Amino acid sequence: MTELGPEWCVVGTLLPYPYSPTGPQAELRSQKIFPAGAKLYVLGGFAGMGYETLTVLGYAHRRRSPVKAHIKAKYLGGFRAQLVYRPVVLRAIHWAEAEDGTCHRWLFEYREHGRADLAPSDPATGERLPRVAADFQKRLHGPPPDSADERG
Repeated sequence: MTELGPEWCVVGTLLPYPYSPTGPQAELRSQKIFPAGAKLYVLGGFAGMGYETLTVLGYAHRRRSPVKAHIKAKYLGGFRAQLVYRPVVLRAIHWAEAEDGTCHRWLFEYREHGRADLAPSDPATGERLPRVAADFQKRLHGPPPDSADERG
């Protein structure tokens, strides 16, 4: 088996589900699969739906191995691009990409002369994915508070 090097991936944090503070599940602050605050690797999504649903990989409740799931994009926040070093996560990402057509990790872009495929460990991918992550963050949760224009 070949040794996997670090690869770029968009990462998000699962936001707490807004249960009623006085309801029967007031203490449970998670989605059905992943706990609130879980680090999820965003592998792709359904482009035809405007990426309202994303394909993610992360550690579920009481699981020792990563789990792939499709969740609504609005449940994720704190989008960022990171290098993934953990071999178990890298193997799960590659397995999910081979199995599912929605796991593309934004490793392509359209240029003047057609489609350009990027390698996950390529520095060009490291320049492209932060823009993808910032676009998700802005589209789903608005601009960051420090970038709001102040009118006086």
